[in-house]
This record gives sequence, C-alpha cells and structure tokens, in this order.
Amino acid sequence: MHVVIGVLTAVAGLIWALVALQRAGIDLGWLNPFLWQRRRQWQKRYAEKPLYTLDKPMDVAAVLLLGVAKCEGEISAQQKAALLDIFQREFNIGLDEAADLLLASSHLIRNEVYLVDNLGKILEFSNERFTGEQIASLVTLMKQVARLESPPNQEQERLIGATAGYFQERRKSRGTWEAERS
Repeated sequence: MHVVIGVLTAVAGLIWALVALQRAGIDLGWLNPFLWQRRRQWQKRYAEKPLYTLDKPMDVAAVLLLGVAKCEGEISAQQKAALLDIFQREFNIGLDEAADLLLASSHLIRNEVYLVDNLGKILEFSNERFTGEQIASLVTLMKQVARLESPPNQEQERLIGATAGYFQERRKSRGTWEAERS
C-alpha cells in the first residue's frame, strides 16, 4: 500500500511541477509526441519553397514552360504572348486566368537559376497526377516554346530532356500489370 501512495504522490508532484512551469511561461508543447509529429509534418510541408510544393499538373507545366522560355534570358514580348496563347489553348482557360498563371509562375521561379538542377523537387508532389497524354503534351509544348525565337539552346535541350527522362523513369519504375500478376 505504501508503494501505491508513493507512486500517486510522485505523479501528483510531477503534474504540479508541470503546471507551475506552464504558468511561469515555459512552453511544454514539446512534451506531446502527437503535437510534435504534426508540427514536424507542417514544417516539412510549408517551410519548403512554394515552387517545390506544387501539386497540380497545370501549375507545374506552366512553370516548366516559362522555365524553357527563360533559359535564353528574360522573356520577350513575343514569348510572353505565345505563352499566354498556349495557356489559353492547351489549358482551356481565359486570358485573365492565363495572365495570372504566367504571373504566378514567374514569381515562383524568380530566384531559380537552373530549373533542371531541382527538377525532381519541382515534380515531386505532382508526378503521380500527370497522365500519359499530359506528359506527351508537356514535352511537345516545351519543344514548341524552345523554338519560338531561335533554335533551342543547350540549356533548353537539357531541361526538356531531363523532364522527359524524369517521367520516363517514373513510369518505368512503376512496372506493368504483367509484372504484378506473375
């Protein structure tokens, strides 16, 4: 019996000490493992650059198309008009939405020097949502944007090739239905 009283006294003393620390202004949230896990997930998801958290294929495609155009330097008025036309035609959106998409994309890649270096991070959250037709269309559109003003340069070819290779590798790693049946 004296052991039970000792344990109860120790637990009550610990609770009293924790409450006193909390009243003194010390944050005890780190003691809760569930709260710690949620904070860790939140920090991991939202402390990242917004460019690396894109999860919609249309947003990622817009960023990559603009990235191809910016491989030659700043985009020209002709390239901007062509990108707006592509956004309207291919994504079935209006002129205002296309302009907003172009502005958002340019904001996302304003500090990126080489998109090809971080292509895996850019495509990480959205690669599962791309369909085969969207991938083929994206690569075709990237080639079209690269040929707007001059023949594609080496950096544009690298970005287009890396994008096609990334999706090809992802599709190949999933396997086929035949392989799963065996």
